[in-house]
Amino acid sequence: MAQSSEQRPLNGSSSNGNNDGMTSSHPHVTYVSIPIHRNSDYGEEIDQPGSFGTFHTRRQSILDQPIGSFRGVNSLSRFATSLRRANSFRHIDVRPDVERNYFEDSNDELYDPETMAPSHDGRRLSVAISKAGNISVRPSITNFDNSIRQSGTRETEDYGSTGFLHQHDNSSLYRPAFSISDSIGGIGSNVGGGQVGDVESIMVKRVNRGDGEVVTILAGQSTGPQTIFNSINVLIGIGLFALPLGLKHAGWIPGTFLLVLLALGTFCSAELLSRCLDTDPTMISYADLGYAAFGSKGRALISCLFTLDLLGCGVSLIILFGDSLNALFPKYSSNFYKIIGFFAVTPPVFIPLSILSNISFLGIMSTVGTVLLVTFCGIWKKSAPGSLIEPMPTHLWPSNLKDFCLSIGLLSACWGGHAVFPNLKSDMRHPEKFKDCLKQTYKITTFVDIGTAIVGFLMFGGTVFDEITRNILLTEGYPQFVYVLLSVLMSIIPIAKTPLNARPIISVLDIITGVQGMQNKPDKPFAKKFLVIFNRIFINALFVLIAILFPKFDKLIAFLGAGLCFAICLILPCMFYIRICKATIRPWEKVLCHVTIGVSAALAILGVGAAIIS
Repeated sequence: MAQSSEQRPLNGSSSNGNNDGMTSSHPHVTYVSIPIHRNSDYGEEIDQPGSFGTFHTRRQSILDQPIGSFRGVNSLSRFATSLRRANSFRHIDVRPDVERNYFEDSNDELYDPETMAPSHDGRRLSVAISKAGNISVRPSITNFDNSIRQSGTRETEDYGSTGFLHQHDNSSLYRPAFSISDSIGGIGSNVGGGQVGDVESIMVKRVNRGDGEVVTILAGQSTGPQTIFNSINVLIGIGLFALPLGLKHAGWIPGTFLLVLLALGTFCSAELLSRCLDTDPTMISYADLGYAAFGSKGRALISCLFTLDLLGCGVSLIILFGDSLNALFPKYSSNFYKIIGFFAVTPPVFIPLSILSNISFLGIMSTVGTVLLVTFCGIWKKSAPGSLIEPMPTHLWPSNLKDFCLSIGLLSACWGGHAVFPNLKSDMRHPEKFKDCLKQTYKITTFVDIGTAIVGFLMFGGTVFDEITRNILLTEGYPQFVYVLLSVLMSIIPIAKTPLNARPIISVLDIITGVQGMQNKPDKPFAKKFLVIFNRIFINALFVLIAILFPKFDKLIAFLGAGLCFAICLILPCMFYIRICKATIRPWEKVLCHVTIGVSAALAILGVGAAIIS
């Protein structure tokens, strides 16, 4: 991983004089990577042997390679690794009083050796360092003035007798990365019997928090295209299947206006989260921002919101599974298929995240494939209903206030990616490019979401169901393969995504029941195995039970959208920005944040109320 002797102004001031609440990074950054034996290399680097290992040089920005260039740092294996880390970012903090949830002390971060991502119950960073060998150094950006020589020549860093990394230019901006001690056991020496060539690097950086404390933290590994892919994966979920119904309830004019407004508003609020992160480089998660703004109560609130969000997503996936199969095989009820769904989604929760992330990729492809299949159906069919050639009658305005209020939650549910946006930025090799990645992400997701809403509403008009896929399955006139393929896709999505939604809740349950405390108690193997199995079965059974008790997909999506998306994606980011960046926030920004909070709260109340009483 990378070590950066990077210092930023942490008091909220901007070094470029813009006074926009954002800090800027110093151009001199040095990274040190600690190889971890995981059967992969670290991309396209120039290897130059040295007395203390191999020195590497990189001269590429994250967006230099096009999204479709699957080589080097953007190879398919690197995309898979980045996706695995992104899936690990969905977590629930169980220690609200801890200032930084990933730190055991001020100088040693905890990370998950499986995902190479920060983890509150992971391995200490120091154990990754075994000895001076196998340490590599690389610059992260292109222009280094005179501190780094031209490509093809060896850098000027060396390891002195103290075991620290030093700069020959004696710049005060550089500080030692860490002490490399032969007495520290760990991953770099002998894990899995791997060789030095079969490693994956952990990058660490040394940063000054601004209060005189210098800490070692994990540095990002994801490139721009990988961050865009992970962000799109977060935003494009099953909520888009209810968008045509939301447009039906709202009508063309208010519905389209709401979709565009929510896209613009959530993009801006994601940028506010990014600005808040820039004030302190040790903050890497949404929960960290909550603690920085409101202390332990803020982190506890966010943990509750995340739990409800994950619980609601798991339940909605089970409902989608049952409704889709019931539409194709109506002989059995939706509840019967939901019970079948329990047996389908339970085994994957025992699969390691490294494999589960690959399975989740099928869920992403299935969601995209479903959108394309719905569009194909609309073009194929020549007559209504279910045709884009002969659209169904639609309306410009909502029929009544209740329908409009219900549409608020349905139209907002597809913009809920802010819970992991801070982690995605922290995981970037060049976090300053995060806004560019957000722009690309929102261009794609806005086109897909609004396009799905328009296509579904045109195809079925006032007869659209809570899931656009049910309309397809219950409408005659499409090729026979469409019904089978659509049912298969609708079955894959819950099987691929439900275990990932259950995983953070299971982790909390493991902590509550003491499973993690039994790691060092070999005298209780049966009790540990029983609790591990019980917790995983219990959470999936809870998903199914709630799905049977509350079977309406549209009401659940409306509740999640109005109750949680407004809170997590609009209200809290504005509140964070007002509190964390209070020294640099401009007066008009503060007014706009207060207006956003007020309008969002009012819309959330209307949307939740409509979801409950409808």
